[in-house]
Amino acid sequence: MTTARRRHGCAAARPSTAFTSATLAIIVFFSAACAASADPAPAPGPTVAASHALYSYEEHTPTGPDNWGSLEPDWAICRDGKEQSPIDICKVEAAQDMGPLEHTYTAGDCAVQNRGHDFIVKWKEGNGKLTVEKKDYVLQQVHWHVPSEHTINGTRFDMEMHMVHQDSAKARAVVSVLFSTKQPGHPSKPLTGLGPYFKRLAGKNNMDEDVKELVDPSPWVDKSSGYYRYEGSLTTPPCSEGIIWTIMSKVKHVTEEQVKLQAGVSTIVEANNRPAQKINDRVVRYYEGKSAKSGEEKKT
Repeated sequence: MTTARRRHGCAAARPSTAFTSATLAIIVFFSAACAASADPAPAPGPTVAASHALYSYEEHTPTGPDNWGSLEPDWAICRDGKEQSPIDICKVEAAQDMGPLEHTYTAGDCAVQNRGHDFIVKWKEGNGKLTVEKKDYVLQQVHWHVPSEHTINGTRFDMEMHMVHQDSAKARAVVSVLFSTKQPGHPSKPLTGLGPYFKRLAGKNNMDEDVKELVDPSPWVDKSSGYYRYEGSLTTPPCSEGIIWTIMSKVKHVTEEQVKLQAGVSTIVEANNRPAQKINDRVVRYYEGKSAKSGEEKKT
């Protein structure tokens, strides 16, 4: 088992490369901050999510990520915010006060929608709950980014799944799962089961379809996995801050076909990942899960 070396700064994210281990690098620190960071996608909450038609992911264009903060008055925080997401996780602080991720998801009715930049799975009445820092959040929706938005020690993964939750006060918490085609394992069951819906809705912006079967998201998050936690923002306009991010350290397998299916949401295939944002003075905390302790998660 190898571990990443301590570094004084975060490197620029590398393209998705062979990631032969099942967990992410752990580096304990108590002061210095990472240089780059990134952000989650919109979820139900106090701020209405922006229409996907109003912005793009193509950098150095009038509607690209570097100009999101100037497109609408309410989006200024995309440019001026100090706790933006996503980020490159390159230094972490080992946390002794965190435990295994607690969630009680159940099978429920949901629908799949093409939002233009991504596919989203929405539960009609919410689904189960996620407990974070003694607060309960209800799962609202799940969507995917290709390639990943968060990076680990500069390494970008083939895909990232965001599970967006909301509590009774409209505060949000997002659980992120990273995927790699190089990671050993079986094809992603959620993507396999929902594959026919993604195929039918590909290129059909704003169209949706009810899923015939009940969908249970509980297997989508491995409770034995470790995780990283920090405070950030939505990764799409309006880039609202105050989001609690939990990035699972156990990387899951995905097939190239499944990645292509997510990337084909639009008739014009483009990446839908926001560049890493500055971490500033934030601290990323790490919980070492059971699978990491047992050696199931190999550190790089």
